[in-house]
Amino acid sequence: MGQSCFKFGGGMIPEETWDLSRSYQEFSTPNELKMLDRIRSQTCVLFDMENKDHSMLLVRLWKAALPGEALPDLDKPHERWKYIGFQNARPETDFRAAGWLGLRHLVLFAEKYPKLLHRILAEQRYPWAAASINITEIIVTHLKLRVPQPRIAPIPLDKIYDLQAFMWLSFPAYKEGDKKDFAEFRAVDALYLHGVMTLDHLWNQRLERDRSTNLLHFKLALIEASAVMHHVLHRRPENIEAMNASFMGRLPPLYETYTRTSAQSKEIGPNFLDGSDSNAEM
Repeated sequence: MGQSCFKFGGGMIPEETWDLSRSYQEFSTPNELKMLDRIRSQTCVLFDMENKDHSMLLVRLWKAALPGEALPDLDKPHERWKYIGFQNARPETDFRAAGWLGLRHLVLFAEKYPKLLHRILAEQRYPWAAASINITEIIVTHLKLRVPQPRIAPIPLDKIYDLQAFMWLSFPAYKEGDKKDFAEFRAVDALYLHGVMTLDHLWNQRLERDRSTNLLHFKLALIEASAVMHHVLHRRPENIEAMNASFMGRLPPLYETYTRTSAQSKEIGPNFLDGSDSNAEM
């Protein structure tokens, strides 16, 4: 997988650029690379409608986004999937790039921040599902969290810095958590949740500033949201809580209200992959 591209000498990075006490050589410890391999093994899992566990996640997404509405036949197209923000009436076609992780993140956001999601869907200012999948894809691409990795040309140095910051955020949870509960994804999940909130805020700002703004300009908001995520990682937050605070400091107080009243999302760990997720019921 080209892991050697992460093993740079400490002399490549000036000491004064780091606030944390660890040296750069410690970035590629065997345990950290093992965690990175574990993350990468999941980011390449494709969405499979025939997989009962994957379809169960679609059920959870529907119930969170459209509570009270009858669940449609998942084997048939349904227009309400477009209301949730998919590009057409068959949601599975939107997961070609982000795969299982893209759907996992949609469910996480929908169950954790239902009030914010329902506000977004009621306004219909942008296709929420497609936009959210883009945020997942930005994170995975920017941090090189997908395999296989190219063997020629190392990761650009600015992305190496961000990947190191990401590893420092992820490893404590991985080290302290149960390896069966996907603890290593806590930093990925936090980046995603705040990335979507940041995108929502930036897009609404654009709409308020210029009434001629339309979805043809949405890519600009995605680029801005990506830049914010890069900036937060580049500041080397000491832990996930510090990263969350950095994101929230850039958002209006209303988003703080949404996060304070967040619901508890059911664990989306490995159980659903082996068919034992008892939380999702048809």
